[in-house]
Amino acid sequence: MPAPRIRYVILDFDGTCTQVDKIQASFLDDYRRAVGVEIEDWNRAKATLTKASPTAGWTLMNAPSTAPAAADPYILAGEAAALLYREKGKPAPDVFRAVYDKNVAPFRPELHDVIEALLQKKVRVAFISNSDGLGIKNRIGDLFHRTSGRRDAIAVFGNAQKFLVKEPLVDAKLTAEQRARFDKLEVGVRLPELDRPVYLRRGAYYEALCATTFPLEQTLVCGDIWELDLALPAALGAHVHLIERAAPFETYRYERERLAKGQSSPTLKGLLKRLG
Repeated sequence: MPAPRIRYVILDFDGTCTQVDKIQASFLDDYRRAVGVEIEDWNRAKATLTKASPTAGWTLMNAPSTAPAAADPYILAGEAAALLYREKGKPAPDVFRAVYDKNVAPFRPELHDVIEALLQKKVRVAFISNSDGLGIKNRIGDLFHRTSGRRDAIAVFGNAQKFLVKEPLVDAKLTAEQRARFDKLEVGVRLPELDRPVYLRRGAYYEALCATTFPLEQTLVCGDIWELDLALPAALGAHVHLIERAAPFETYRYERERLAKGQSSPTLKGLLKRLG
């Protein structure tokens, strides 16, 4: 039986729709200054984490390694600061939002035309991101400033906490069928290429996926970090597409091993090829 036609697309935001490589150096340096560590210590911490990644994982809010520690500059900066402050016996200061806002990554040049093409194909589009939802809405508003109807047609679900391994909240707006679907997920799976589990039971992310009301079998989820953005949707039966990361945060081999031919691309134009 042929796979259901793709009628819905869910996009991650940072790295997927933005050019993080353009701001990664300034972001990392500003983060170092904001947390108040010497450049020698900072470079040592970054090197330690980069060498240990992807086995070393993201531990924000005590999550049990739910993405590679050096997958992108945002994760690496937080992990480097946490490592150095553990050596001091103190918690690292929370500077992410201020440094993020100071270093705005430009949109991928093809983003506007790709979303426009999707909407013209009558494909519904939504964003699910760990970033602030209002901030994303404002940026999408800037992208479609001449066509507000397009902007208003795009749903945004921010603060998704994709990194948290947790059960859905007791008062989450989930149907009995949706809860039963989540209950069938394994906590985590082991991969031959990775020396730690990939955790699937990410309740907050699942709630965001369900909030779109998109039927997953007809949905293509697009992200730039397979484990963080795509592992859960794939386990639930969604189509997935990986946007390949640029140097110095290249896509890992274990991520590529999870994807069939045509399920990744260096730009968002690869999405349009998936839809024909």
